[in-house]
Amino acid sequence: MAATRVNVDVPGSSANLGPGYDCLAIALPFRLRLTVERRPGPLTVDVFGDGVDTLPADATNLVAATLLTELDERGDDLAISIDNGIPLGAGCGSSAAAIVGALAAADLLRGRVLNATSLVLRASTIEGHPDNVAASVLGGITLAAGDPPIARRIEPPAALGLVVVVADERVATRDARAALGSTVERSDAVWNIQHTALLIHALQTGSLEDLSVALSDRLHQDARAGLMPTFMELRQRSAELGAIGVTLSGAGPSVLIWCAADAVDGVAFRAHEIVPSAVVHAVRPEATGLITR
Repeated sequence: MAATRVNVDVPGSSANLGPGYDCLAIALPFRLRLTVERRPGPLTVDVFGDGVDTLPADATNLVAATLLTELDERGDDLAISIDNGIPLGAGCGSSAAAIVGALAAADLLRGRVLNATSLVLRASTIEGHPDNVAASVLGGITLAAGDPPIARRIEPPAALGLVVVVADERVATRDARAALGSTVERSDAVWNIQHTALLIHALQTGSLEDLSVALSDRLHQDARAGLMPTFMELRQRSAELGAIGVTLSGAGPSVLIWCAADAVDGVAFRAHEIVPSAVVHAVRPEATGLITR
């Protein structure tokens, strides 16, 4: 039965996770909450939270545009409320969460049973890659492959903590992509395959002692580091932080510091001392993906 009011709750995410370029991601406890209601009257879009002063409050908003396209209508009777807790333009999966949330809301409004496989496929087509999308749908840690998009979930290790450092610099994703070379040395490709395999094993088994080796990358982080001084500074001072590893969050400029769960507050404190201009979050991986009600 078609619904007249739906609520959708979607996590943000960090992708790549060092060597897992365009295939690995981890859900973060920053969430996008949507309420969509059918009622008499024109389309309205209300925005709250992060981006309240910058996100468009009309049909051009990514949530609204995706929803209306999926419904194939103008939305003359829709009221859309967007409460965003995901840092914008920071490599924390805000666009993937918006797309997933909008598609889920559209399915519920049409009375469809939500299907995770379908959501990953459709959202990946819009987003252009499946990694962040998979984490927003499934939560936890995800492994995603494209053509066709397929996603698998790994339960986050109980002992794993994360510090998300939202840098005050901003780097457009197109510029981060442009920093990468058009070819890859075979030795570098082999290196990343080896370390991605080790990373997946470490995450599945909870072997945090392997993460310091497994998080090594040769495909994208060094090429982008010059654009992202916060990442460069924190990576160089990883030992001082007490971190297991330091990786870019997606295409940056935010940084993901990996640590033991019982050390997360201390690591966050030291990260803020090193980069006081950044917003620092001590978190755990978000085990819960898409929620609807």
